[in-house]
Amino acid sequence: MADKSAQASEERFKQFSRRDADLMRWRYGRGYIAEWEADRYRRMFRGGKRILDVGCGAGEAAIWADGIEYVGIDMAEAQLRQGCGKPDRLLAAASVLALPFPDGCFDRVVAVGVFHHMTADEIPAALREMARVLAPDGQIASIEPNPWNLYQRLLAYLRPAERGILHTSLPQLRRVVESVPEVAVEHLGHDHIPFWPGILTFLLRRWSWPTGPRMTRLFRAWQGVMIHLLPKPFYSTTAFRLRKAGGPPNMTESDRNLRGGSPYPPR
Repeated sequence: MADKSAQASEERFKQFSRRDADLMRWRYGRGYIAEWEADRYRRMFRGGKRILDVGCGAGEAAIWADGIEYVGIDMAEAQLRQGCGKPDRLLAAASVLALPFPDGCFDRVVAVGVFHHMTADEIPAALREMARVLAPDGQIASIEPNPWNLYQRLLAYLRPAERGILHTSLPQLRRVVESVPEVAVEHLGHDHIPFWPGILTFLLRRWSWPTGPRMTRLFRAWQGVMIHLLPKPFYSTTAFRLRKAGGPPNMTESDRNLRGGSPYPPR
């Protein structure tokens, strides 16, 4: 049964990666979205020494793992081949449901946009595997789309591959996380990025001005305004930070207050 479940997940991820290769290049290029991605990954990586990036694609996030041993896994071999051979990236084709690593070998596991491509039964199994490869003081940092955000809900209805967004709201993720005894919750909350500037820069990505410094500053200022005006339950993403059960707590009050309750550690 586990093998069939892993095979089904692999097929979903492969289909998604083929359609979105261009989207990945845009995310890690330059401009508003790329700066937001850089900020997000640096915050999730901070404090780690050996990091596992689940669903890493071509491992582009390794460019923000300064002085950190970076290991990435993905089931989309076409994307992995694009990043293989680069000295700062150790990449492997693997499933988060059966990680090919010994117990306790990482102090940080990062998963961005992974769980909404899984079934309800697969998410607890994935969390247990993540906890297994974590050191006693290890942490899991994850970001998922928030279905109560209008854009994310529309995306879920328009694209069958994104239908799992409907099951990654904060209350739903809380129930799943709290059902896994191998992990303990440090923080569950929301983070936000306005999507219309992102869509604009993606549609106009063949021109340089949408990702130039002037437009990037404008879009980031707009993001700051929206973070303060939009109610948190309607933020674009659900974010959580977990630690291995039995490990020491790491979240401080300043961490909880950062960026409206973001689970990332401070810079």
